[in-house]
Amino acid sequence: MRNTLLTLLAITALGCGSDQGPSTGDGGGPATPSTKTPASSAVEEVRGEPLVARSSGGTFLARVTPLVDPIPMNEAFSVSLTLTDPETGAPFTDYDEVSIDARMPAHKHGMLRDVGLTPQEDGSMRADGLLLHMYGHWELHVDIRKGARFERAQISVRLQY
Repeated sequence: MRNTLLTLLAITALGCGSDQGPSTGDGGGPATPSTKTPASSAVEEVRGEPLVARSSGGTFLARVTPLVDPIPMNEAFSVSLTLTDPETGAPFTDYDEVSIDARMPAHKHGMLRDVGLTPQEDGSMRADGLLLHMYGHWELHVDIRKGARFERAQISVRLQY
């Protein structure tokens, strides 16, 4: 019985620890974003590298800046989220609803929690409650909805040992 339990635990650990997503190639620290932009003058609390992606329809740029560095495994963390017009750099506000989520495509699952968004004085939003519960390739999805139109900006993050 004990050998069966140990075998099942080993198989589970191997299956969840594997990652078939793209590699960042650096073999480095705990969380290595695959899309980086130079750091900007940001709120003092911001400690992670900003991650930027253009939405699927090209309507907005999403800048996600982790408020921790490195991004922890299996601990809730927060990010600063800024949406801008890709042509003018002006704040993007033409939406009815905005949300952020994290998915692990190789395992076909994501977070099991809701993320709260709080508007900030500078026009950004603070997203609280993100949690990446295992190592591997994750995708942050920033979604907007305007009427029947839906658009997503997708940012890849690798959470490493």
